[in-house]
Parts: sequence; structure tokens; C-alpha cells
Amino acid sequence: HQVHPMIKYLNSYYKILLKLKPNILYLDIDSFRADRFYGKTKTSKTPNIDSLLKSSTYFDQTIVSADGTIISLNSVFTGLFPYATGTRAIKLLFNNKNYIHLLQEFGYNIYGVIPKLTSLSPLFELCLNDNPTYDGGPPTKSLFDEVGQKIIDVFSTQMKGPWFYYAHIMDLHWPLNVPKQYDDSQFGMDKYDRIVSSIDYWIGKILDNVDLKNTIIIITADHGTHIPINDKNITSFEPKFKTGVKIGKRLIPTFAHPTIVRLLNFLRKSIRNIKLKQVNKNLSNYEKRSRLPYFTLSLFDESIRIPLLIAGYNMTSKIISQQIRSLDIFPTIMDMINGPNIENIHGKSLKHLIDGDESEAFPAYLHTIPYQDLSPQDMVGIRTSKYKYFRGSRNSSHNVNLYNLQIDPSENNNIAKNNPQLIKEFETMLTNMISNKNKYLENVGDTKGKDNLKKRISEKKSKLSLKE
Repeated sequence: HQVHPMIKYLNSYYKILLKLKPNILYLDIDSFRADRFYGKTKTSKTPNIDSLLKSSTYFDQTIVSADGTIISLNSVFTGLFPYATGTRAIKLLFNNKNYIHLLQEFGYNIYGVIPKLTSLSPLFELCLNDNPTYDGGPPTKSLFDEVGQKIIDVFSTQMKGPWFYYAHIMDLHWPLNVPKQYDDSQFGMDKYDRIVSSIDYWIGKILDNVDLKNTIIIITADHGTHIPINDKNITSFEPKFKTGVKIGKRLIPTFAHPTIVRLLNFLRKSIRNIKLKQVNKNLSNYEKRSRLPYFTLSLFDESIRIPLLIAGYNMTSKIISQQIRSLDIFPTIMDMINGPNIENIHGKSLKHLIDGDESEAFPAYLHTIPYQDLSPQDMVGIRTSKYKYFRGSRNSSHNVNLYNLQIDPSENNNIAKNNPQLIKEFETMLTNMISNKNKYLENVGDTKGKDNLKKRISEKKSKLSLKE
């Protein structure tokens, strides 16, 4: 029954290695646009983000794979573009090969504060902290409602290192609700930027609980969003007909109400379109797009270009303007912690860029999120450092778009008609990407072992509660 001295030594050495591993704090701020995080167009007041930028690496051209949360996160957590994850589902799919499980296997404890949405359940089910969720709405709870304090409370009561802590913050997600104390022009010229100012306050409070020397801090987003010019979106120009509706309910027979509703909707849209034509007359295409409804499918940069800041552990101040992809984040994390990686993926480690070595920029594959029904708005495309190409996902000649991002970063001028050769080259690149999807599908795995995984998580929770 004696334990061999070598086993004791190896066990002690393993414990030392665990202590040496940096912790990882991953803040995903849903719908955060790159141009409102850093640059000339932001009007928010962000002392904490500004301070971090002075000692962090910031990637100024970070591109997500999709314009919505789930498809984007599926790519981030697997390192694969959407065409290779084997799904267009609107739920996270944590099968055998993903980075959260890989971090677990490498000795990390998983914690989180996440909206309580069925689509995100595979993520919060992995969290070791009690009650890791909050009301997913809409509208969702904000940092000032309860979420900020909930994030902080996990640090003080339940963290066992090395840890990976994922917090999904929904304050910038539609509908925009500005905290009262920040609803002032000193914090931003529109609702969006005022909320950014309020988020910055909580970033400061969260980081007060973190050892920056021993923690890799990731601040990023899963996608961007439209920000309506002058805070007026498409619905702002629709008449309400409140008085007419009240009178109509009293005077018109009940059986005729559906017909009246259809008529009023028709009138609302007709009047709205007339007003929009007038107010949009002198606006750019970018400004016109800004008024579109929140859930409009879009592969324009306002929807797919996000911030990516890596701070804390061994980081130095640097701004990298080379295009990278959000699915490069976890390969970079694994490289920074000397951890294992997933073979045969699209994501690439960015550590060489952080260390100052240049390399070629890889293209980013893009795909809009799926509607429940097939939609002609469904788009697929490619973004490079210089160009963006996208078109209808089921018809290569439908809604073809090409933009020169270097001279037209706001994507106002579609140059597709005058560049047939470029279109041909991008279409070939896109076709070749998708045709190779089968070699990546084997990496996704299946759901075998899911019960065993739940059992391991349950056992780990029990052990942690005993230690406490």
C-alpha cells in the first residue's frame, strides 16, 4: 500500500504546473463593434478600456464568421468556419472536439455567467459555479441590474485555479437600454456609446478582482450590430395610430379587427417608406443601412468586425492592424499557456504577431445566421485585408457584392459589376473552401461521451464543494 516516491514526486510536480498556468478571463460583450471600442468614431467615455490599451495587444481588424451569436461562437469554440462545423443550428454544439473541453482536459476549471437561453445551455452546463445564468430576456438583465455583481461574486466565493471564466454580457444587445446615470451626452452621442461607457465602469470593477500578472484577459464580441444614425431606426418613422386604434376597437365589430390590423400595417409601412425616402435622400449607403431592423441579415463590417483585446499575462502594448479571425482566439490562448491544440482546424495562433513577427493574413469565411425558413437574405462570402466579396448563399449570381475596403471602409460603393475577374477569383476561392468541408467534419465528432462528460462535471463540483 506504499506510494512509490516517483509517483509522489510526479504528483507534486503536476500540482506545481497547475499553479503556474495562468488563469483566463474571457469577456464576450455581445454586439460590440470594433469602431466603438477604439478609434476616431467612438464618443464613449472609457477610462478602463483606454488604460488597458496602454499595456495590451489590440487587434484592430478582427472578423467573426457570422453576424449572430450562436453560429459565431460555434466557430470560435471549434476553430472551424461555419461550413465545416456540420451545422447551421441555432444552438451551441459542444461535441467531442472543442476548446472548452480541451481546457478542462488540460486542468482548467470552467466558470461562467451566461444568459439563461436554451441556445447557450451547453456552455453554462459546464460551469462549476452555482447558478451561472441570468435572465436572457428580451430584454436581458444588464450589468447594472444584477449581472455585474454576479460576475464579481464568482471571484470572491467559488474560484479554484487554474480557471477559465467566460462572461457573456448583453448590455449592447437590442433593445438598447441606457442606465439612467449614463444617459447623458458626456458619456456618448448616442444610446450605444452611452452603454459602452457604462460597460467600461464594470470592466474596471471586474478587473479589480483579477491578478493581471497571472491572468490572460480577453475582451471581445461574438458579432457587431447596426447603430441607427441619430438614434432613429426604421420603426421611428412609422405612425402609431394610437387614437385611431382605440376608437376602432370600440366602433368596429370584432370579426373585422384582423382586416383593420392588416390595413393599418399597410398604411404604417407606406407612410414609413415615404418618410424614409425623404430623410435618407442625402445619406450614404452605410448610413441608410444603419436604420435597418436589428435582426436584418448582414455581412457588412458593422455586423462582423469586432474588438479583440488581449491583456494581462506577459502582454505588451501593441496595436495590430492585420486582419485576423475570431476563430484564431483559442489557438492563440492554447499557444500562450503551452497547452494542446486541435488538429486540422482553420484557426491559427496569433502569438507570433503578439511577439512581433509578421506573416500573411488569412481570408475570413463569412455566413449570415439562419432564419427559421429559407431566406433570400441568406448570404455567404469572403473577407481579405483588401476586399470583401459576398453573395446569395444558394445562388452565386444573386445579390453580388464586392468592396475595396482600403479605399471604401464603410462599404458604400459596390464595385462588383466593374470587376468580373475579381468576382471569378473570389468565387473560386469560396467554392474551394466549401468543397473541402468533409476533411474538417471529422474534427467535430459526435455526441458520444456526453453522459460521461456530465458525470465528470458533477464529480468535480462535488469535490470542489467538499474542499470549500
